Amino acid sequence: MGLLSPTIERYFTIALLAQHLTTEPPEAAGCTAAQQEALQETYLEVLDQEEWTQVARAGFVEDDNRMRLLADHRAPQLRLRAFPDREPDAEE
Repeated sequence: MGLLSPTIERYFTIALLAQHLTTEPPEAAGCTAAQQEALQETYLEVLDQEEWTQVARAGFVEDDNRMRLLADHRAPQLRLRAFPDREPDAEE
C-alpha cells in the first residue's frame, strides 16, 4: 500500500483496517497475534509518512467527513500524526 500515492480514500481505508486490527482478535483477521501486530504496524507506518499525513490533514481542513470520522472517533486510538491533538474517546 505504501507504494501507492496517497489519497483521502486510501488513507481512510488503511486507517479503518488498522483500527479493525486493534479491536478484533487475531482469529477474526485470520492470522496469528504476531501477524496481526505486523500488519497493523505496516499500516501505521504508511499512514504516518509525511505525504500521507499531509493528504489527511488537507481532507480534515476541507471538512471531508471521512477525515472528521477518523479524527473524532478512530484516529485517536491509533495516535496518527495527521491528528495529533485528538484524544481517544472514553467509550472507544
